[in-house]
Amino acid sequence: MKKRLCTLFLIPAMLFALPVPRTHAEDAFIDDETVPDGTVTNVTLSWDPNTEQNITGYTVYYGRSSGDYFRLVMVSGTTAQIGVRGSRPTYFAVTAVDANGAESDLSDEVQWP
Repeated sequence: MKKRLCTLFLIPAMLFALPVPRTHAEDAFIDDETVPDGTVTNVTLSWDPNTEQNITGYTVYYGRSSGDYFRLVMVSGTTAQIGVRGSRPTYFAVTAVDANGAESDLSDEVQWP
């Protein structure tokens, strides 16, 4: 991938959170073992698409501390629906993946809540 297009930007204004008592989001779910019966909030992440022609999808990462991520889910579009249990801070970043499996740099980080 060309370096100039490797950095994606999550759109902070597009981070929506809706508390839903017992529902899981469709793309992925982040549990919180410290509050096993906590409320689940559906978080919608949205980002600008990478403009390279051979992008096959995007990998969403999350972490409970800033800059320390785990791979969460790969999606084909530019949004992801994530269920988050509890209200501990959760950090997200995204990468683009091309047809050869090469992954871009991480996007800017967004935080919920």
